[in-house]
Amino acid sequence: MMPKGISTWLPLQLQIDSVQSSSAVNIGGQNIVYGLSAHSKSNTGFGDLGSHSVVAYNRTLLHDADAIDTPIDDRDVHVLAEHHAAPVETHVAFQGMNISSMQQNAGVFVGDSRITGWDQHQKTNKATGDVYGDHNEEACNVNINFDTDVIDALIHDDDVKTGLFSRMG
Repeated sequence: MMPKGISTWLPLQLQIDSVQSSSAVNIGGQNIVYGLSAHSKSNTGFGDLGSHSVVAYNRTLLHDADAIDTPIDDRDVHVLAEHHAAPVETHVAFQGMNISSMQQNAGVFVGDSRITGWDQHQKTNKATGDVYGDHNEEACNVNINFDTDVIDALIHDDDVKTGLFSRMG
C-alpha cells in the first residue's frame, strides 16, 4: 500500500536484459537507497559476446597466481538522520522502459529518489574482453593475461556515509 499523499503510475511494460553488480532499477513514488556496497574480483578467460557471434580457433590463457587475492576491508559507518516532512504527491507515467545493459555501479531511478552511501569496487582480469553487438567474428586470436601479484586488488574502503532522508507523514 502506498503512503498517504503518494500516487504512482508504474510503467505498462518494463524490460531489463542485463544488470551488473551494484546496479539498480528503482521505480516508485519514493526510492531510498542507503548504504549499498558491492566488492568483487573476477578472472575471466573469455569475456562476453553479442548474439549470433562466431569464435573459432582461439587460444586463451589467464594466469593469476596471487599470494593474497583481493583482500577487502569495508568498515563503513552509516549515519541516517530522518526528517519528517509533509507528504509530497509524486506522479510517474510512461508507456514503457527498455534497459539493454547496465554496467557496474549504474542506476535508473524514476520518482523521488534519495541515494547515499553507494559504492562499488571491482578488479577484473579478462584475457579476452567483452565483444558487443551482433554477428561478430573472432578467429585465430591468442590472448594471454599474466597477473602474478603478491597482493592483488587491495580494497580498503572505510568511510563515513551520511544521509538525510525525509519520511512522509
